[in-house]
Amino acid sequence: MAGDAPADQDKAFGNDTDKAPSGPPEKMGPAFYASLALIGCLVLMVVFLNYPAARANAGAMLTQTNWTLQSCRDSTGILVPAQTGTDVTAKFEGDGRVSGQAGCNGYSAAYTTSDYSISITGIGSTKMLCHGPGSMDQESAFLSDLSMAASFRVSESTLKFYDANGKTVLVFVPA
Repeated sequence: MAGDAPADQDKAFGNDTDKAPSGPPEKMGPAFYASLALIGCLVLMVVFLNYPAARANAGAMLTQTNWTLQSCRDSTGILVPAQTGTDVTAKFEGDGRVSGQAGCNGYSAAYTTSDYSISITGIGSTKMLCHGPGSMDQESAFLSDLSMAASFRVSESTLKFYDANGKTVLVFVPA
């Protein structure tokens, strides 16, 4: 007959009556919840990083605080704590100038920011001799790291600079 459907049509289109659940649904495993948490974190990160007010606020927070060096990358590329007893500071002004103490010498430079990117150029410093052991090495590393800063992140408790590869080069805390 022309109007009769083939006998196996229900199977071809997925007859749900043959596969009714036989019990309660399976419980979600830890992997599901871990994946869900990861997705949530990624969504929050994308929202925060793309929130214009947060990026604009980063530049303001940079200039509203006097900063003291907590750690810098040494000549071998390892992030090391600042030497105790040394005065390494940074003050970012709204006019695009940064200045401070590099250990035993004063320094100043020009800087520009765009969102979380930074460029610090034209670093100049006084040329006094440092007397403490390792002071000249730290000062040299600090000024070099400052010139390599390509991006930054700032909060109320830290200011971190990263090189072009995303490696931390300097960490400051409020003075």
